[in-house]
Amino acid sequence: MKRHSAAVLASIALGAGLVAAGANAAPAADIKAIERDIQPSVQVKGRPKVVHTLDEAMAIHHVPAISVTVADHGHILWAKAYGFADVAAHRPAQVRTLFQAASISKPVAASGAMQLVQEGKLSLDADANSELKSWRIPDSPLTKEAPITLRGLLTHTAGLTVHGFPGYAAGEPLPTLVQVIEGKPPANTAAVVVDHKPGTHWSYSGGGISIAQLMMIDATGKAFPDLMRARVLGPAAMSDSTYEQPLPAPLRGRAAHAYLADGAPVEGDWHTYPEMAAAGLWTTPTDLTKWAFALQDAYAGRSTRLMSQASATTMLTPGLGDWGIGIEVKGEGDAKRFMHSGGNWGFRSNLVGWTTGGHVIAVMVNGDDGWPLVQAVTEAVARHYGWKGFETKLVEAVQVSPDKLAAVTGRYGGGTAKLALSGTTLVSIGDGPPSEMIPLSETTFMRASDGMTVSVERGADGKITGLRTAGGDYLPRDK
Repeated sequence: MKRHSAAVLASIALGAGLVAAGANAAPAADIKAIERDIQPSVQVKGRPKVVHTLDEAMAIHHVPAISVTVADHGHILWAKAYGFADVAAHRPAQVRTLFQAASISKPVAASGAMQLVQEGKLSLDADANSELKSWRIPDSPLTKEAPITLRGLLTHTAGLTVHGFPGYAAGEPLPTLVQVIEGKPPANTAAVVVDHKPGTHWSYSGGGISIAQLMMIDATGKAFPDLMRARVLGPAAMSDSTYEQPLPAPLRGRAAHAYLADGAPVEGDWHTYPEMAAAGLWTTPTDLTKWAFALQDAYAGRSTRLMSQASATTMLTPGLGDWGIGIEVKGEGDAKRFMHSGGNWGFRSNLVGWTTGGHVIAVMVNGDDGWPLVQAVTEAVARHYGWKGFETKLVEAVQVSPDKLAAVTGRYGGGTAKLALSGTTLVSIGDGPPSEMIPLSETTFMRASDGMTVSVERGADGKITGLRTAGGDYLPRDK
């Protein structure tokens, strides 16, 4: 494959014309300012400030294309795409280029579930087995006192396993939804099982969302893509979105190809995700913004096209892990915002909407190492417009002895987190370049690339048993 510099990719930018009616040259100036202010989530006191241009950041993270939509007071300020949707074919990304939303599929699906709840077709708090028709959650001693509910499934508090899904490469056989849940061939993930008492703590589970998908299908008797088109995508005017997996042939020419962390293309262009509610949405940043508008309108009582105000209030009320129904909810007052990120094979994305002010930021890329870029662009936009909740973290690193850092190295959460030493620096190993884990204390570390914080937990014998994220997720140390 012929490689292209990100500077060349970024020079092919299309679609900045989605600007609020009556706007002057301000959006162009805003865009240029944001493009010159791409910073990591964390700056360390005493070190030189790190700032990149957008094309420099795209090159650093081997991201061929990025698409961004920014909105304020319920109106799109601007939307712009950069780079190539298909590098080999020299096909530029456009604002209507389709990307895999990955886990942002979950809150969009959850909004469909909330419609079924308000219509009495599903219950948030009934035993899920009383509503499932085509399959049953196996009995467990852990669920005798606290059954699994739709609320638990959508808030990641049902006590279930299987964090996420890798998808299926081109040509691989695709499992049914029940095969995915049961972990039976040709499924490539383990069975979704209960591993702790429901309702006791937050633990992200794409497997739980797949059970919620089955509940929605059983409640309506409709195929999931049809159900979501009728209940969510249509009412929210998401005309460039679909949950169909595999992607229908007529749409393939509009889809961004997926790329690995080193910039190499994913074989077969992308993976297919039969776990539709958890990871199967194809969409654009502009369509995600339209969904956020519909949720904001429902929450404010301006419209019921997506759901009632009561349902939106329920959806955006945070519980364990700062999680509402299908979506993370953080902050108070002008900083209160709902958000979800996504990561499929070769795609990364982020969606943030504020409950007041009608602000929305949606960012999507087609590179495996794209998350630091997605996060940095989100923060650059929020910083430029003064939207609260994404202020750059300025931290002070403490000195930790090499032997204590070495004791923290290893794999956690079945390989979800991998920590290693690079010289005398603790780093996180992922899809892209290693990211420094900045020591805030001897037991708490912040990832430089995105500000994620983890704390070391120990057993009674003093040995490290796992990591606890700031959001409350627990990653046990691998054996």
